[in-house]
Amino acid sequence: MERKNLREELENGSLLRYYKHIFLEKQDRDALMAVLACLHDSHVIVPVQATGSKAEAESSDSQPILMPDLLKNDEGTFFPVFSDVQQLPAEYAEHFSFVKLPAVRCIETALSQKEITGLVVDAFTEAMIIPRNSAAIMLKMRNHLE
Repeated sequence: MERKNLREELENGSLLRYYKHIFLEKQDRDALMAVLACLHDSHVIVPVQATGSKAEAESSDSQPILMPDLLKNDEGTFFPVFSDVQQLPAEYAEHFSFVKLPAVRCIETALSQKEITGLVVDAFTEAMIIPRNSAAIMLKMRNHLE
């Protein structure tokens, strides 16, 4: 059955939250693959901070470098992505700017940094960790919107 509002559900993060919730309940391979496929086609919110010197910031031809916030715990270092801004607590959100990016770009960035253990989707609400090996699988998937 084709979803009439697929683009809208991918855009607003509701489809990603739906599949993520199912995975967190079932914890099986089929549910994981559904999350990865959905994430592959989604855009996500990434918390970032601008870096660079004051002199660089005042230069008209200089662009600040946006560094994603990385979350750390006993299990490792994670690249956080959010299905929508409502998944961010206000006290966390006030310290960052946010960019909306294709999830595939976030995965590529995360995998290019050896210290990153994986991604975490919606870290402060219904969190789902996606380990590096699962994230790498996602890069091999096809886009379902083409």
